[in-house]
Amino acid sequence: MTATNGGRANGPFRRLLRRWQDWRAARAGFDELAKSGGEAANIARDVGVSTADLYAIAGTSPHSADQLEARLKALQLDQTSDPVLRDLARTCSLCGEKRRCERDLAEAPDDPVWQSYCPNVQTLQALQEEKKIRDK
Repeated sequence: MTATNGGRANGPFRRLLRRWQDWRAARAGFDELAKSGGEAANIARDVGVSTADLYAIAGTSPHSADQLEARLKALQLDQTSDPVLRDLARTCSLCGEKRRCERDLAEAPDDPVWQSYCPNVQTLQALQEEKKIRDK
C-alpha cells in the first residue's frame, strides 16, 4: 500500500518515478553533450576530466554523487577544494556500489566497511589525516 503525503506518493512508485526522471535527465545531458561535437573535448579539458569520463558522467543521474556529500558529512569533513571535490564527485558518479553505499550510509554511517568498496577511500582517508593535523 502506498502512503501519500500532501498529494505526493511515497514508496515503490515514488522510487520508480525518481529513477525514471533521473534516467531522462541523464539521457538529456548525454544527448546535449553529443550534440556539442568537438566542443566536448574543450569542456572536458576545462573541467579537468577525460572526454570519455565526461561522456560517462553526462550519462549519469543528476543525483549520481549524492553519496559523496553524505560520506563527507559522516566523516565530518568539510567540502574540500574544487579540484579535489570534482575528482571525488567524478569517481563517485561512476561508482558501481551506489546501493550498497546508500544502505551503509543510512544504517551505519560510522561503520568503516565502506572502506572495502569505495573508490574514493584513499582520498577520503588523506583528507581525514589532513583534518587531524589541522585540528591539532
